[in-house]
Amino acid sequence: MIRQAFLGCTLLWGLLGLLGELVEPSSALAQGVTQGTADVYSVTYRPPEVEYRTFSGPQFSMIVQEGVEETAWRIHRALRETRTGTKRLVGTTSSLRMPVVVDGFSDRSNGFVTPFPFKQEIEAPSIRKDAIVARSSSWPTLVGPHELVHAAQAEIQGGVGYGALIRPFAPDVARASNLTAPRGLVEGIAVYRESHVEEGAGRLNAPLFTMKMRAAMLSDDPWSLTQMMEPPTYTQPYNRFYIGGAHAFEAWAEQGDTTSTAFFKRATILHSQFPFLGFGVGLWSGLGQWPGRLDAELEATLRARYEDEQARRRPFTGTHRIAGRTGHNYRRPYWLDDDTLVAYLHGYDVRRGFYRIDAETGTRTVIRVQTITEDFTYSVGRDTTALYASRYVPDPWVPSQNIAEIERIRLADGRATRLTEDGRAFAPVEAPTGGIWAVQNDGAFSQWARREGTAVRPLTDHAQSRFKQIAPSPTGSRVAVLLNVEGTQRLYRADPVREERTRLRPWLGLEDAIIYDLCWGPEGRYLVFAADLGGTANIFVFDTRQQEVRRLTNVPFGALEPTLSPDRETVAFIEYQHERHELVRIPFRPESAPKVDSSRVILGREAPRPPDLSTRPDEPVALDTLDSRPYQAWRHLEPRMVYPTFAFDPDEAEGPDAPRFEELGVGVGLGVAGSDPLGRWRYQGTGFWQDGRLWGSASVQTGRWLLRPSVKAFNTPETIPVRLQTDQGARAARLGFEERGFSFGAEVPVRLRSNVYQNSLTASVDAEFRQTRYFGRAVDVLRDDRASQLREWRDRLTLSPRFAWGYRLQRNPRDLVPNQGLVVRSRAEVDAWTDGVSPSRALLSRADVYLPLSLRSHTGVRLSAGLLSQNAGAVVGLRSFLPRGYENVSLGAGSFMRVGAEVTQPLWYIDDGSTLIPFYAKALYGYGFGQSLTALDETGPTYSSVGGGLGLQMRLFYLLDLNLQVGAAFRLGPGDVDLVWR
Repeated sequence: MIRQAFLGCTLLWGLLGLLGELVEPSSALAQGVTQGTADVYSVTYRPPEVEYRTFSGPQFSMIVQEGVEETAWRIHRALRETRTGTKRLVGTTSSLRMPVVVDGFSDRSNGFVTPFPFKQEIEAPSIRKDAIVARSSSWPTLVGPHELVHAAQAEIQGGVGYGALIRPFAPDVARASNLTAPRGLVEGIAVYRESHVEEGAGRLNAPLFTMKMRAAMLSDDPWSLTQMMEPPTYTQPYNRFYIGGAHAFEAWAEQGDTTSTAFFKRATILHSQFPFLGFGVGLWSGLGQWPGRLDAELEATLRARYEDEQARRRPFTGTHRIAGRTGHNYRRPYWLDDDTLVAYLHGYDVRRGFYRIDAETGTRTVIRVQTITEDFTYSVGRDTTALYASRYVPDPWVPSQNIAEIERIRLADGRATRLTEDGRAFAPVEAPTGGIWAVQNDGAFSQWARREGTAVRPLTDHAQSRFKQIAPSPTGSRVAVLLNVEGTQRLYRADPVREERTRLRPWLGLEDAIIYDLCWGPEGRYLVFAADLGGTANIFVFDTRQQEVRRLTNVPFGALEPTLSPDRETVAFIEYQHERHELVRIPFRPESAPKVDSSRVILGREAPRPPDLSTRPDEPVALDTLDSRPYQAWRHLEPRMVYPTFAFDPDEAEGPDAPRFEELGVGVGLGVAGSDPLGRWRYQGTGFWQDGRLWGSASVQTGRWLLRPSVKAFNTPETIPVRLQTDQGARAARLGFEERGFSFGAEVPVRLRSNVYQNSLTASVDAEFRQTRYFGRAVDVLRDDRASQLREWRDRLTLSPRFAWGYRLQRNPRDLVPNQGLVVRSRAEVDAWTDGVSPSRALLSRADVYLPLSLRSHTGVRLSAGLLSQNAGAVVGLRSFLPRGYENVSLGAGSFMRVGAEVTQPLWYIDDGSTLIPFYAKALYGYGFGQSLTALDETGPTYSSVGGGLGLQMRLFYLLDLNLQVGAAFRLGPGDVDLVWR
């Protein structure tokens, strides 16, 4: 994936970077200067105990957390082996030299490329979704080549245009511009590449991935080309742009009798030259057809292909739906008794968690609102009084660290008890002899482990293996283990279990198929499981007495996670339909189900421990053969950008004869910015020559410490329009205004608790010392005593604390605002010390309470109250504090209270747009409000308004998210109506 949080400011900076990003003139600021790089590079706080080493290779500089060197070597090998093929696929001639950061301190696996600074960053633990890694030899084998595609795309260079102009002095900005192409195409080519690294591996070869494409294109509302290219906001599946983009790229690359991806390079070059055109123009340049024609042909081709597949596979199994509707996802059901199931549920209008479900009516009651790991693998205790599940527990201080911990959840009251500390454990299950078994992370692989106190200790030491699920039989005499060995995922047996030295024996596999999950029948005779024999996930049963496998279902798109009822009469399972996972059931009649051909059934033939990896003569056995040293940030702090800056003083004279005493003229200079790959330091500075002097600013921030301290120094000029009393009377003029000083800042975000309900705290404080004075010829026309006063420095030391607290915030996927929670924000500007100037102070606080009026209709209600206290006007910005319709009101000294209410109602989840014109509409909604502001001083004013309007959430240029509101405010004081925009 690519990380795009930074790209909004990048696109704007890229448009205006050479000519200057204009700063809106005001009474206090009238000079325009180039801006925009200060927030591009950022710092990253990592666990303080984590250390890194740098391994310098010919193409890739590996920056590796100590302890995950073996995984880093696999990533390095995958990058080297696929580098040439990736360059050929993407069409770049770049050497692709870049740093690759490998982390191991978090369990929530990920990989991404970022241009600021240009690097790959990959987390060592394997992702747990079968659709990505079930058929791969390892997580590093796929994630490295996938991310390398993004890196190669960032390096594509074209002819004369935006990219060619920017790249010489700001290559990271040019790279970011390349990656602002539609996300579906960016991720689509990467998924296409990962699907050609190993035979049968990658998402385009994964039935759990492709089933969602088939279901969408055969639905009543198939995906448009734009929907395949754009990340959805409110419509499942949320990885639609991965799915649609990959299938679209595959169709275009392999159309006809040959395979050609040259169109991608042509399209990306055009986008690099003219990034503000829609990418539809690039597709036309690459494929020779406009997006409308491409859309129609792609839909027709895919629908015809999928309809033919469905026709060949009919007849389909008739299932009885227990529960299911668009946007609801039931996962991994278990029977509690003959009439009741428990399942995990998440969806558009429900709080994710565990629910008790009536097997006949589908009526559900919540057991516990709870998050879970992405594989949804949990278990029911042997006495059916509790559940055992893992969820990611975020570190309160380190934003990117999430540790998988085991919890026990009582079915009677939903109370959860955490069982592990730093467990890094998944898929917990109650052992037959007591205690808890689980799967524990081991680099890019995993081991069978046992909970001991709050710790988790591994019971196995299998090389290159990924344990997926451990399932003891009801009698406890046998244990079925779902294990992946180098991309082959089958059942193994531990029989009997010796916990000090667990030995696995091969048990069951299906030729050219992946087994995804399993569940024992009530008496231990039958194992029901899901597998993709024939290319579609279906439900099978293994009779352990007869040693035969029978297929229980033949569904159109996919069936998963079966469970056999206690009376052995019914199998419940999950069936995928477009935009939902339904809970369904069928009668359990194994004797009448078709038997799987014995030639496709593998019984106890392969050992679970593969041989050690053989190495090729031309590659190192380990990273230790490369030049190595402890990571030192200063070695990576060369400037990432060196760019021209411009300053100018606009002419705002009131008339042709009005005198202009001060003109700073045009200033020119340079700016630099940079950061190291780990984000331990970032810096930015500008310097420019104007009016015969050197001016500028510089800032530095570090992420080495919890408070993320920063320091900034500045000395800048402005001119301010004034009216001067001279010997000739009042005259318009501009005074030169110089400001210099330095500031210190510190900020710390804290995740107090993170589950379905979110608690968080962010606190920061800035201390700024600045000196100001007037200068220039306009001062000379004044009387000597007045001129002397203006030329004197005025000193000010200002403290700016900020505070934000969120308590029990919760938001479902289709909620436009939270449906529950409290948010309190407060900020202040206080002059702690002044010399020659009056001190100013202001405190602005606001509390918002969100109420769940209706989860089904996603109606959001916000009640708010705020307080402002200031000793002068314009100390802090007040646009969001003032009632609608009164945005231009100026509040002076005093204390003010504001109360209000706002209702937000979604009207249409559009989630569609245009590829030719880079516009994407997310949601249309209506809103209504009532607000009132009053001065606490009895003589002060009161401003009140009520009204409403429409809002549109949209995305421009594939990444700029905007929320446009237009409405009418009836102002109660003057009794008029004012048109309001936001």
